[in-house]
Amino acid sequence: MPNQIWQDPLTPENVHATFMYSTEAGFASRNCAYMFSDNGGATWTFLGDVPSTDRSGFPSISGFTNGAAVIANHNNTNGTTTRAKTYFDAGAGFGVFTESDPGDAAGAQSIWPRVVGIGSDRQVIVASQGGSYTNSSLNGTWSGWEEYPGDQAETYALSVAPNGTVGHAYIGAADGTINNDVFYRSSSDNGLTWTAPERIWDWNEATDSLGCLRGVSLVMGNDNQPYVAFNISLLTLTGFFPETPSSIRLWSPAVNGGTPIIIADQSTVPFFPNRGSVSDAFLPLCRPSIGRSQAGNGLYCAYTATTGEYGSDTSAYFAVWFSYSGNNGATWLAPERVTPVTPLRDWRFVSISQVNNIIQGPSAVQMFVQSDSLAGTHVNGAPVGNGEAIGIRAWIPIGITNISNVVPDDFSLAQNFPNPFNPNTRIRFDIKNTTTVTLKVFNANGQEVAVLVNNEIVTPGTKEVTFIGNNLSSGIYFYTLLAGEFKETKKMMLIK
Repeated sequence: MPNQIWQDPLTPENVHATFMYSTEAGFASRNCAYMFSDNGGATWTFLGDVPSTDRSGFPSISGFTNGAAVIANHNNTNGTTTRAKTYFDAGAGFGVFTESDPGDAAGAQSIWPRVVGIGSDRQVIVASQGGSYTNSSLNGTWSGWEEYPGDQAETYALSVAPNGTVGHAYIGAADGTINNDVFYRSSSDNGLTWTAPERIWDWNEATDSLGCLRGVSLVMGNDNQPYVAFNISLLTLTGFFPETPSSIRLWSPAVNGGTPIIIADQSTVPFFPNRGSVSDAFLPLCRPSIGRSQAGNGLYCAYTATTGEYGSDTSAYFAVWFSYSGNNGATWLAPERVTPVTPLRDWRFVSISQVNNIIQGPSAVQMFVQSDSLAGTHVNGAPVGNGEAIGIRAWIPIGITNISNVVPDDFSLAQNFPNPFNPNTRIRFDIKNTTTVTLKVFNANGQEVAVLVNNEIVTPGTKEVTFIGNNLSSGIYFYTLLAGEFKETKKMMLIK
């Protein structure tokens, strides 16, 4: 699904975004804008279209360890066929891009690209049309398109793990056999070769007929495990049912024994049928985008849902909802709506940065979404509304890591490790019985600088929280644990 925002993990104040826009009905002309923020998404600057000439569309963004963004979209620059190309910025937020053209795939013009940057000079892209393909490049030299049995039109996602593993999630090809199934595979050599695909959701028309339509997103966690979010609904080989309930699921080999769990459905997000203009294949609850925290076990998932409000042509208005997990997807907090009720607007195509910076405890989750004054799809000659590209930030605790379920003899607070630290350190504590827990950090003047755990109910065992002091100055800090009637404070030192 949309991959339109990238926060630089090494310089988290730098956030990059891209989106497609047009000022004409029917998208006779269209461009891909590049936006840059150097203050963590508080304000944005438009740095130009990428490419700066010709018609382009359906962009994706990632970046490299030097802080430069890489954007993929499809276009017909330099007189080529309309096909996927990538663009490397000269530096962080420079807006000076160099084109890299992987050429046409065998017998097809691969479009709708998704891109992921690896290290300082490697990238992997996936694209489709007349087939689904992946390609890998080093310094702009491409290895060549490799076909795989996937569906078309953005039904795929890429992500890179901290250890360099590249994950690839996708919906199966529309061949009558693996339609609407979801698959996962990985590469340990930067996308040059891939493992055999694992079927993680099996659509069966003869039984429940629940399958995946369009919406699939992937992030590789801090534990180097894949986490795939996807939407499920009633499907046939030839159609879908936009007026029936749908759900958001999560698959990971690290969650529920590899059996997908429900993140959101009609029991947690109000259900209203999708009507009117449905040519973009939106379900009442659909199009998830998943990301992770910079450290720890935080996972974040945003998606769109109908609001029960309809335009003059009966098309449904959508809103963005959000869920998060503090334990690598094992459990999820109740969904929350993050877009406003008024004024009435249509919110779709939400994207979450794959990595989200932690600032003194909470994670600043970076989202990007498209909003319109008109409901429905407007790419096929419908009136042009008042469209906007909106950045959204949500401040979310990164959560508690469960180290052991063995019940300790008493409550205790351990010395942070490492100590001194720069900028990350881990704080471990023992919980004797289920109780509410608060863990805060103070500076030498007694001023609160971070809330790591905020009055959460915690079960017995040994727990751990990561503290990141990248926005603090060097010095002595104190951390205090409150667990029921237990209270203890310890000292730690940040040295930069």
